[in-house]
Amino acid sequence: MAKDTSKKPAAEPAAYTVHESVIISLARKAVEGIPGFIRFSGSSIVSDLADLVGSKRRFDKSIVVTESGSDVSLEILIVVAYGVKFAEVASAVQKAVYDQIVDFTGMNVKSIDVVITDTEDAPEKKSDDDEVVEGEVIQ
Repeated sequence: MAKDTSKKPAAEPAAYTVHESVIISLARKAVEGIPGFIRFSGSSIVSDLADLVGSKRRFDKSIVVTESGSDVSLEILIVVAYGVKFAEVASAVQKAVYDQIVDFTGMNVKSIDVVITDTEDAPEKKSDDDEVVEGEVIQ
């Protein structure tokens, strides 16, 4: 009996490379909004402005990425709010970054080291009373 050779072999997954700057961007977006996170360590006005205008160039070394094939390791330096439990913030950062990188890239995350470099008072939140509403004056 002859083998059926009419079937095509399974397609191989597409080959692609994920640049370090993409991993850094994914990590940054994952961390923003985590309770207790204030900012990335080393963040400056220059790097904050660069992020606002969409610059791909990084002016700080707050996220260090080490790639080896499809494996990736990260070291993330952050400043947290004074009074928060460091372990809880670090764990939330690790989970958020891990999920983001795996979901978007499919890469194998070997490690995520979170280094808390400082604490700061949490920024004050504006209340509804602080909001100024402009409108017509009815007389």
